[in-house]
Amino acid sequence: MKTKILIILIITTLFLFNSVEAAETTVFYDNFEGNLENWDSREGWSVVSENGNKVLQGTQHSFATAFLEGAVNKLELKLKLIKGSIHLNVRSKFVTGDALGGGGGQNRYFIGLNPGDSRISKEVGNNFLTLQGGGKGISFGVWHKIKIEIVGKRINVYSDGKLIIWAEDENILEEGGISIETFEDSIAYIDDVKVEALVPEARELKAKDLFPNGEHKGDLTITGRDFLILENGKFTQFGNIFLKDGAKLIIKNSELKISRYERLLNHWGIELEYQASLEIENSKIIPEGPTTLVVVKARDRARIKMLNSPTQIHLFIVDDSAKALVENSEIIGEFGGLIIASGRGEAKIVNSKIGAVNLFIPEKATFEAEGLRTGFFEDWNLQRDTKVENIDYNIILQNTEIIPDRIGPGPFERGWPVFIDSRAKVKIKNSELRKVVINLFDEKAEFSNFALGKPTNFNYRDILLENVIVKGQWGIFPHGSSDVTIRDSEAFWTFIYDDSKLKLINTHMNEFDPRNFRGEMVFENVIWDTAAEIIENNDFTIKGSLEIGNIGGFSWENSKVTRIYDVIGKPETKLTLTKDNEIVWSEIMDKEGRASFSLKFDDTTFNDSWILKDNLDHTQEVTFFSKTPIDMEQGLISKFISKIKNKMSSGPPPPTFKLVFPLILILLFVILFFYLKKKRRQKMN
Repeated sequence: MKTKILIILIITTLFLFNSVEAAETTVFYDNFEGNLENWDSREGWSVVSENGNKVLQGTQHSFATAFLEGAVNKLELKLKLIKGSIHLNVRSKFVTGDALGGGGGQNRYFIGLNPGDSRISKEVGNNFLTLQGGGKGISFGVWHKIKIEIVGKRINVYSDGKLIIWAEDENILEEGGISIETFEDSIAYIDDVKVEALVPEARELKAKDLFPNGEHKGDLTITGRDFLILENGKFTQFGNIFLKDGAKLIIKNSELKISRYERLLNHWGIELEYQASLEIENSKIIPEGPTTLVVVKARDRARIKMLNSPTQIHLFIVDDSAKALVENSEIIGEFGGLIIASGRGEAKIVNSKIGAVNLFIPEKATFEAEGLRTGFFEDWNLQRDTKVENIDYNIILQNTEIIPDRIGPGPFERGWPVFIDSRAKVKIKNSELRKVVINLFDEKAEFSNFALGKPTNFNYRDILLENVIVKGQWGIFPHGSSDVTIRDSEAFWTFIYDDSKLKLINTHMNEFDPRNFRGEMVFENVIWDTAAEIIENNDFTIKGSLEIGNIGGFSWENSKVTRIYDVIGKPETKLTLTKDNEIVWSEIMDKEGRASFSLKFDDTTFNDSWILKDNLDHTQEVTFFSKTPIDMEQGLISKFISKIKNKMSSGPPPPTFKLVFPLILILLFVILFFYLKKKRRQKMN
């Protein structure tokens, strides 16, 4: 019986150019007698039996990607194409933009094979180029021995020992693994995959060099097979840490602080991709200050192991085919501690305490659960203990506590947040949920009376919530050209995308996170406070009656916002808007005492201020955060009261505010007392 083999040969190769660099050749072999643990196999790929022999089968437009590192030099496999066509991809690697945000594309050479011909093409990012076409094709229904090798700048393709096509590329791709891509109306069998790849030699990076005086400023990226050990010390990282390829970070008997650096963003942390690994033992990972939220994110086939470590990680994310094991540890921040799994990821938490467990229900999935609450879980398994279909990730809790949700309303991580694709089938009963979020796609919808802290029934499409208490937020995330109205609701949250339109009426919004948003936000009697991230290529419009309160975590980057300001005051008075003593707008109020103007904010101006005056000597400061409509006759005391009210309504105040707020009130009353006393004496005189 055939067996799966994964061999690593330590074959040291010397390159004699300007310097000498050691490398190793990795040999990967898979005959598919076991499972697909060494592959990221998307929908359409599976192991099947063909004449008693197990093979990999592809049946639709989808990828199967082997987990490899380094630069592939040779791919050999057996291929039986039943119908359609296939791409064999070498030096294939996904490249991303902002690693904690997303974006990017794929680099690869793809060899197209079908009975008509063969061809060699190249993709860099999302740009495609045909290097050579018109080669000999392969036959349907016949097993072929295919070999692809890269020698210098030349790519050779063989079928059954004969060269069928070749190409040269002066800008040869220097890294990447392999993947196999079938197409719609195609069926292909794959067997006996053998890959040779050149990987760099493992090197230890010295903590004393990277963290002089215990600090490193700027993003830290570790690649190849390099590894870094932070041991027996206190370290501060200003910026993110990126672990790529087969890199490793070990944190042992130490404290690692993560801090903001040079950018006005909230989320900073450690991101792992491909086959990188992170080991945390008897250590603390904490934020540097209240404005930093620590994120640890693993994707591809990355691995995380945490032992005996009390951490204040805000978001702990396991995506794609990554895995994480947490034992005898804590993942609890002041407002965070959320465990997230998606794709085919697995997070196993043992003998630990955490803040929350995220449930993501994707398109075409089915999910049913009852009795979700915080507390102690002796042995809970998402795949076993809930009814799921088309959900591939898993979260396992063994002797683990989800701490009580006593944090109050707002964008905080406790209990059970649930994120639902509107095209999924969901039924949740008799549960306490932290958040309920619905993602909409090109939909026109209206919702009302989102409320916290009381039993609620909710029904939209195939989403049914019965006797559910929401404790933190209700969220609607519009995508595409969605048109959504929200009425008479509290603790509302939106991630809004594309060309969508969102109208809020008599609603309290406690988090606003536009992404690549080009549409319109319309407000009628709305309060927005607590949190916001206006980042990632926005250019949208805000208008209507809006009061912006205290926003504790505010981020702005790569965005433009046009805000329309309505003004009320005495009819037919003249208004003048100035900045740095220069007039930028002027208008006379109409007979009803109304006017309007707009300002466009960007990364350099969102914190700027303007002065709005009328010819009656009323003056108002105008900023991005100003209340609308702007009341030209609003007095100083009403402004102060409004600011205090906003602070009180924006969620749990910081400890300093709890102390200072009573002192401010006492001082205000003392000032008012002496002011009235002085007025009384003046009248008596």
